[in-house]
Amino acid sequence: MDNIIRFYILATRLKNKLRTGWLEIEIDKERIESVAEHIYGTLILAIALDSEYKLNVDMFKVLKMLTLHELEEILMPDYTIRSNISVSDKIKKGRKCVNEVVKFLCKKEEIEDMLDEFNNHETKESKFCYMIDKIECDFQAKVYDLDGVMDSEKAREDLKYYGSMTTEIEKNSKCASDFWLEYDRPKYDNDVIFKKLFEAIKNIDMSYYKELISKK
Repeated sequence: MDNIIRFYILATRLKNKLRTGWLEIEIDKERIESVAEHIYGTLILAIALDSEYKLNVDMFKVLKMLTLHELEEILMPDYTIRSNISVSDKIKKGRKCVNEVVKFLCKKEEIEDMLDEFNNHETKESKFCYMIDKIECDFQAKVYDLDGVMDSEKAREDLKYYGSMTTEIEKNSKCASDFWLEYDRPKYDNDVIFKKLFEAIKNIDMSYYKELISKK
């Protein structure tokens, strides 16, 4: 039982760890999304996509991978594009943190292997999870924008990190969340389902949104 208690106490720290990206652009809301809430969002999107499409993936593995994919952030920062850290360095740091978090679990190697698989993006499940992880962030940005708590000028500050994409992103961004969505757009271009979902998210209008949030 000690192993279960230790893991639970460590892992549920993510309930209280706020997403750095929202803090950086100063989302004007009393309560900002935590890492654990982001994880919940990825699970909900995966379940919804599995309901509506024939995905040809192992959904149990997908849901487990998404549940665990942020374990590294228990012991390290929630790095963003502003953090000036390479993908390889982030993965190395993350691997060490995950090892520390799961080292007392009987299935620690299984968990570590699954998160290595997630980071490698080579299997069907890991590619799917990677896309879910990215598009959930875009979806939350759109929701914050529709709630009127995402500032365009603050979002525009990220343009200096976008390299050769800067001009195109600025040209195609009409609202705060567009700056984030347009940066991620190329990630979805080669996947029919995610490209369709991306466009649907970007095109949510205020009347449709108000109709949905008014339902009780």
